[in-house]
Amino acid sequence: MPLASEAWLDRYVGMNYYITDCEGVGGRVKERLEDFIVEEVLIDGQVVPTSITGKPLPRIVGRPGPWVWMIIEKRGIDAITLLLILSRRLGVSPRDISFGGLKDAVAVTSQVVSVRGISINDIPSDFGRGIKVLNAVSMDRAFITSDIWGNEFTIRVRNIDVSRKDNINCIINQLMERGLPTYYGYQRFGLKRPNSHVIGKHIVFGEFEDAVNELLAHAYPMEPPRIREVREFIVRTGDYSKALELMPRNYRYYPERAVLRQLASNPRDFVNALRRLPRELLNLYVESYQSYLFNLALSERIGRGLPINRALPGDIVVLLDEHGLPTKHVIYVNESMVDKVDELIVKGRAIPVGHLIGYNTKLLPGPQGDIELSVLRREGVDLSMFMVKSIPKLSVRGGYRPLFTKPIIININLIGNELSMVFRLPRGNYATVLLRELMKSGQPEVDFT
Repeated sequence: MPLASEAWLDRYVGMNYYITDCEGVGGRVKERLEDFIVEEVLIDGQVVPTSITGKPLPRIVGRPGPWVWMIIEKRGIDAITLLLILSRRLGVSPRDISFGGLKDAVAVTSQVVSVRGISINDIPSDFGRGIKVLNAVSMDRAFITSDIWGNEFTIRVRNIDVSRKDNINCIINQLMERGLPTYYGYQRFGLKRPNSHVIGKHIVFGEFEDAVNELLAHAYPMEPPRIREVREFIVRTGDYSKALELMPRNYRYYPERAVLRQLASNPRDFVNALRRLPRELLNLYVESYQSYLFNLALSERIGRGLPINRALPGDIVVLLDEHGLPTKHVIYVNESMVDKVDELIVKGRAIPVGHLIGYNTKLLPGPQGDIELSVLRREGVDLSMFMVKSIPKLSVRGGYRPLFTKPIIININLIGNELSMVFRLPRGNYATVLLRELMKSGQPEVDFT
């Protein structure tokens, strides 16, 4: 019987089961920013380093053009805040900034960020607020997701239960045998305010007042007391003008302030209040709800005892490229093909996928399709809802996501009650999902922040 999670946060974001059944070792991550280092890995295998690990900078050959590629190190900054700071300091639109992937906020991270319409001379070596530029080159195009393979993580877990240290090998061995579930991790939804998918659900359902109320007024226990008081004030009074005065002038609360500013002048204009937010953030909300639905379906597959690293009749399987990353070549598996498809999966040339639900999704008969349909019915979702008519730019067609991945373990070292790990995951995967299997925390909202 699959091991169910007892953590409320796991259930809140749809991670209901573990793939491993060995007892966890406990512990805490991110007690210090340096305990969680994320370094981008380019498609050619070069690592984009932080200043901490001392790795060499990647060799990126510049070309004349309207873009500048910067190697940026950030400390304790989320992606949206990074976007806003770069936009304001460089005097460009957020749409003129692109990167290959989002990175953890409570961490030291490095990545390539491209900006259009500036020159290298416009770039300071230090933006302040924990953002440094380690290198920059001119380029003729934007840096995009397909330019990266994934990320290398250097992580320290403190205060593990040393009486369970033998379970580390048990868990790692089971992960390599069964596959690491490709759950969307805590960062996708938030740890102190795990509600990006809740806001996204309200947007998809056309419940814009509820989306605004969730953004502004729902106080979560892990938030600072001052912020909880402002949110409770909004619930109690509905005075958006006063709430705008009370909300801190901080990039972290930019979404709340932008929405409050609109509502202060037009208290019932919830759609336009949401439109005040950057498109990237609004997309993140809707995609977070897609992520939640994916997590629920993946949880149910694991909960039914079905494999995630083998194909079942009715499954969709995607071929992998020479880097082990998904291509657009899709196989619809029937009974007669299962063995041959499983051979491709074992060889690392194919992988089973689940749907990222959108208006163009087509569910197939079979165990996976039945699971996804049952999730949609429980949620009350119709596929057409993902055609967001009031804000068309937020409409999503849908897509696929692998059901599992195999981490590349580079190093594991246990000294006393501190576990150090270095490992790589393909793009789109979360280190916290692997750590969750190791730790099996009953309170991830505490142990992962």
